[in-house]
Amino acid sequence: MRLRLLPIAMIAITTASGCSMFGGPEQAALHKSPNFQSGYEDGCASANQQGSDLRDRLVQDKGLYQTDEAYRTGWSNGFSACRTTNTPPGTEPGGNPLGGPPMGAH
Repeated sequence: MRLRLLPIAMIAITTASGCSMFGGPEQAALHKSPNFQSGYEDGCASANQQGSDLRDRLVQDKGLYQTDEAYRTGWSNGFSACRTTNTPPGTEPGGNPLGGPPMGAH
């Protein structure tokens, strides 16, 4: 009896893990929202200007970033996707170029 349920359980687990890895309909709707796309563009712009802006200013709508999940997720995805891989650690905006914890954190 238990051996017959094993394939059904394996299919159910595989299906559930696929949704968690690739997201479900909610995730797809989030990625299609205008705020997600705007956040992605801003995050990518922030990543591309690393080192070119000596003040390390971010391209970001602070109000939307604090209140809108779609914008915040898009910004993070855009920053991660567009960030150069040859950037030394600690040179991202707000990072500590000397290494160690971020400046101001104790």
